[in-house]
Amino acid sequence: MHIVYPLLWSTLGRQACREQSVSTAAALARRGVEVTLSMPRLAGDPALTADELRAYYDVEGDFRLIQRPSRWASEKFVPSVLRIREALADPALAGADLLYSRIPAMLAFGRYAPLPFATDHYRPWPDDWPWLRPIVRGTARRRHSLGFILHSEYAAASYAKAGIPAGQLLVAHNGADPKRMQPRLGKKDARKRLGLPAGRPILLYAGRINGEKGLDSLLALAVRRPDVLVVLVGSEGDGPIERKAARIANVRVEPWQAPGALAPWLYAADILAIPPAAAPLRDFSNCVLPMKLFAYLAAGRPILAPFSPDTAELLKNGHNALLVPPDDPAAAEAGIDRLLGEPAFARDLGENGRLLAEGLSWDDRAARIHAFLAERLEAVRRGPSH
Repeated sequence: MHIVYPLLWSTLGRQACREQSVSTAAALARRGVEVTLSMPRLAGDPALTADELRAYYDVEGDFRLIQRPSRWASEKFVPSVLRIREALADPALAGADLLYSRIPAMLAFGRYAPLPFATDHYRPWPDDWPWLRPIVRGTARRRHSLGFILHSEYAAASYAKAGIPAGQLLVAHNGADPKRMQPRLGKKDARKRLGLPAGRPILLYAGRINGEKGLDSLLALAVRRPDVLVVLVGSEGDGPIERKAARIANVRVEPWQAPGALAPWLYAADILAIPPAAAPLRDFSNCVLPMKLFAYLAAGRPILAPFSPDTAELLKNGHNALLVPPDDPAAAEAGIDRLLGEPAFARDLGENGRLLAEGLSWDDRAARIHAFLAERLEAVRRGPSH
């Protein structure tokens, strides 16, 4: 199987979508799939190699990278549409079996692909924008539409309600990389390596630091619990959250960590936090089943998170996480008290999360996607009469 995977971005970057695309491509390549990443190259962009992508995102997998001169590399609507038009005319498609992309415009314009196509996406857009439903249905009805690979049951349900047949929907959760979690460190060793205090309780968040992630809820918890050190890992500059955090004595902000360098921070924590706020999913829809969750689970540390319909597919209250009502600081504080005050309970949550993560790797994701694409390609080639 030869897949051409057009990208929407033209430079290395810390966005989760870029790491997700490269991790998926690398895992498919490890299965023996021939994967060609097609990257736009804007005027002034440096030339990149596949080895540089592999090193930056800390992946292994023999994918190919080609760069095409372009004017379009943006997630905004018009540039993404124009980028898909470029991708549909890419000469690399001539020798491929299928086009695979997570560019949102594929939901509408994939129908114009000259060969079978599949769309990888994470947002429940048919629910967010009901006017999109007939467009997505029209795309799915094309004879050479293989289907939609969604990152969560929560998102897949949106497409099912829009009328996409079950056979064209695959839920393929993102994953963690077991290699990156090595060596496994105890809290004492991890904190010594990172210069964190040995005896102080630590609640840690790892991910993008901006106003859309619900981080105000963690800053509020820090004020309520000055004995707990709240560590935010993922800063890329002096933004509003960083400025608020600087005024709170027990909050420590750390810079973004490369994928291969994050694990010691997770091992150093008593509690790993998904901000207990409703806004990230309700208002922004850009935190659907966040990628950080998979590394959290693999770290084997107890997770404090809000009750939320997307994370509910993986996080079970009292089994592998402690869930609290969103936007309820008192409940979140009580959750911290329980996790710190009941070490056996906390250890059980962490261990159950680690066991769940054993089946949630990038290789597991690639196996599901590969099987789905192979089955759907065969169905398309047989045609409707079969």
